[in-house]
Amino acid sequence: MEQQLNFKRILVTPSLAEDMLKLNTKNRAISQPTVNRYVSDITNGRWLEDTGELIKVSKTGQILDGQHRLMAVSKSGESVWFHIAYGLDDSVFSVLDTGKLRNASDTFRVAGVLQSNSIPSILSTFNTLEDGRFGNSQKDQKRNNAELLEQYSENPNFWYEVSTSAHSWYTLFAKILSPSQIGGTYAHLHGKNSELANEFMAQLCTGKAITNEVISLLRNKLIIDKTSNRKLSPSFKLALIIKSWNYFVKGSTVKVLRYDPLTESYPLAISGK
Repeated sequence: MEQQLNFKRILVTPSLAEDMLKLNTKNRAISQPTVNRYVSDITNGRWLEDTGELIKVSKTGQILDGQHRLMAVSKSGESVWFHIAYGLDDSVFSVLDTGKLRNASDTFRVAGVLQSNSIPSILSTFNTLEDGRFGNSQKDQKRNNAELLEQYSENPNFWYEVSTSAHSWYTLFAKILSPSQIGGTYAHLHGKNSELANEFMAQLCTGKAITNEVISLLRNKLIIDKTSNRKLSPSFKLALIIKSWNYFVKGSTVKVLRYDPLTESYPLAISGK
């Protein structure tokens, strides 16, 4: 069963940090040089907020991850913004702070999220399409780990279902597209028209009951690319998928499916009927 987590972005004052640390009776030994370094960064304007590193608090109030940061806030006398995850089981403490830089999957796994290996990448692909970043390369809009986890927590059942469907279609399509490409695109199209999104992705990934020839053209291109020495880029493949979706929604088709990034704007998915 998934844990009921609560994610908040909070301005942690010195007094709040001290209150949070009062229940911190089972944490590891303090590294005073680490605390001093954090204090120096905070007081000298070098501290970076919103880096994706959560402060993690258990259901019993234990600080599972972040005691050095909280102590630095208390000692510095300055207030700092942090993303804080509340409601984790105390048992996850044993897998935190192992010295390895945590990626998004690590963050989701520590938070007890099922399918933690795929949901973060699905969310990233979804956000890229939603933000239109394939078209304008605004990489600074990319969400950090904490923001991805907070986004997931807003609708965990939906993202679990998207991930489950993506893995099923991934297998049915002989692993031609990755689960992140399938899931992220499906979630994006689901927001345009949920019924048509299911039909489109099912036809694309299974090759069965195809109602628009453009899906056959798209399947062939993607299958050929899988065995080609010169691979299409992920953004190019997603552009072809979005163009095919637009033909599918409009009920029209083409004899040749193509995309020229030098002469065409990056395609935007249209809404369904």
